Amino acid sequence: MASRARAAKPIKQPAVRRVRRTQSAAQILEAASRLLSRRGTLNVSVNEIAAESGLNSALISYHFGSKEGMLLALVKRDATVALAQLEQLVNSDLSPAEKIRLHVHGVIETYAKQPYLNRLLHLLLDVQHRRSAKDLAKFFSEPLVALESRIIDEGVRLGQFKPIEPLLFHLLTIGMCDILFYGRASLEFVFNTPRVTPELRFQYAEYATAALLALLRGAALPVGPLPHLKRRAA
Repeated sequence: MASRARAAKPIKQPAVRRVRRTQSAAQILEAASRLLSRRGTLNVSVNEIAAESGLNSALISYHFGSKEGMLLALVKRDATVALAQLEQLVNSDLSPAEKIRLHVHGVIETYAKQPYLNRLLHLLLDVQHRRSAKDLAKFFSEPLVALESRIIDEGVRLGQFKPIEPLLFHLLTIGMCDILFYGRASLEFVFNTPRVTPELRFQYAEYATAALLALLRGAALPVGPLPHLKRRAA
């Protein structure tokens, strides 16, 4: 005779509450992402984000403490995906030059997919938001520099790149990608280009890659290592 199936154990209430908390927090972040993308500005209120999410505005304070805390959590959500993709790229069998190229394209496409992201990074990495800036620098900027450095080191080891200060490479790479979106007023009023089109993104990424690879291959590097700018030990 077949044995009786055991009755399923009831899910404990604390576990249910944890799942619901996680779901509502994710729901708020997704609503904020949609609203910021649609509006094209960071000037959205907590009440507007709550309305977009269909949840009570008090939950924003409950989950994130403040609007700034929610924006920080949103950047961390997006940064987690970007860092995972970059790490996968770094660990691939592609050449260092192709890794640089795909990294540049990846940063630009991330900014295009989340059009609020570069402005949020400007806001939260500003020293006026010291606590958020320190948190975000440790969470995002530091591992980003470390992954970029691994690509450079691989290229140097294979004899394909000349040594370059990681700080300078990082500033050049992120600065070139950032200005395409942060300088949209110049695009519109000087170059009569109101939108960053896919064609413009691709062409710009190719130019930026060519400039970076020229430096990495030793074309007119203006300075050598900068020992006084060593990264802090973890």
